[in-house]
Amino acid sequence: MSYLKQKSDQNIIAAEFLIKEGLHAPSVHCSYYSSFQLTKHTLNSFFGIDYEGQKNELNELKQSKASKGIGSHEYIINRFSGQLRDLSKKEYSLFNRNIKELKAFRNKSDYLNIEVTSKQSERAYRLSKEIVGMLKTNCHV
Repeated sequence: MSYLKQKSDQNIIAAEFLIKEGLHAPSVHCSYYSSFQLTKHTLNSFFGIDYEGQKNELNELKQSKASKGIGSHEYIINRFSGQLRDLSKKEYSLFNRNIKELKAFRNKSDYLNIEVTSKQSERAYRLSKEIVGMLKTNCHV
């Protein structure tokens, strides 16, 4: 059993619950993490890049001059995106558009002094559901 897949499933359920309760900022956080965790799991289970390998690749990148300052989220998203591009250009475009918008909004929601509306939290939830659905359909996770 993959705990990351389980966490992803729990986060999308939590996002929906939080939206219903009017807790919009934390719902955005949960929507994003549902997608991110399943992406990380998919690198492992579908593309065969195990968690230790992911960690090692990130550490190697951090030590190279060209990739100083790369974060774990950026690494996972870029690494997955590269794998997905070889599988389906259509899904590659969809994933990149959705995850970038979702990540940017999660950062604003978590760190900026802004109001998060129901419309915005519902948008984040829909983006996450599209990503999760695409991963489940195309990568069989």
